[in-house]
Amino acid sequence: MPGSSLRTKAVSPRTSSRKPSSPAGRDRPADTPQSGGMREEVNAYKKTLILQAACDTFYQHGYHDTTVDMLAARLSGTKAIFYYYYSDKRAVLDELYRRTLASALEVLRAAVEEGGTATEVLDRFARRYTEWVIDNQKFVAVFWREERTLSKAVRDEIAHEQKRFDDGVAAIIRRGVAAGEFESADPQSSSRAISGMVSFMYTWWREGRRMTREAAADYHAELVLRLVRRA
Repeated sequence: MPGSSLRTKAVSPRTSSRKPSSPAGRDRPADTPQSGGMREEVNAYKKTLILQAACDTFYQHGYHDTTVDMLAARLSGTKAIFYYYYSDKRAVLDELYRRTLASALEVLRAAVEEGGTATEVLDRFARRYTEWVIDNQKFVAVFWREERTLSKAVRDEIAHEQKRFDDGVAAIIRRGVAAGEFESADPQSSSRAISGMVSFMYTWWREGRRMTREAAADYHAELVLRLVRRA
């Protein structure tokens, strides 16, 4: 997954028990539904900025060599800002994984919900997933590089969500087989081959070289359909 932010809905803020003090000499206004909603939006925005900074730093230095001081420097702030939203850098990594998979699942869901034949749906998914990997390249790289860093509980959670993704692609293939559009002896394996092929674009695609974003989407859509299309 560029360096652009993941296109996902913000997760519920996970803040520490500490709260920022109000400016000296000023009274804090009473909370209202409007102010509460605005605060949630601001918190979600700040968490997204922290996630982006963490992704960039993990990508450049690796998780183990990244420090909270480095994250704070990228945010042009202090460690207090970081610790207000996250308990430690592992909590950021965990959320990065969750958001990355949630975003990928949304790409799949949208491609399926637009309807059409199995061929049309798989073609649409392959193109959009390719574009998504390109647009979130650093997130995808961190996702694949740092998996062993996760706790067992989080690895199990991520594995469950990955299976949902693979099952969703396999369901498109099975539908195509039933309709006589596709031929696949093992749709689940075909699904994993498709997602793996597209995901690992993060290792070679670079802007301004070899292949444009649009050409990459065309190329992978053709490869994906060739993998399952009836001879």
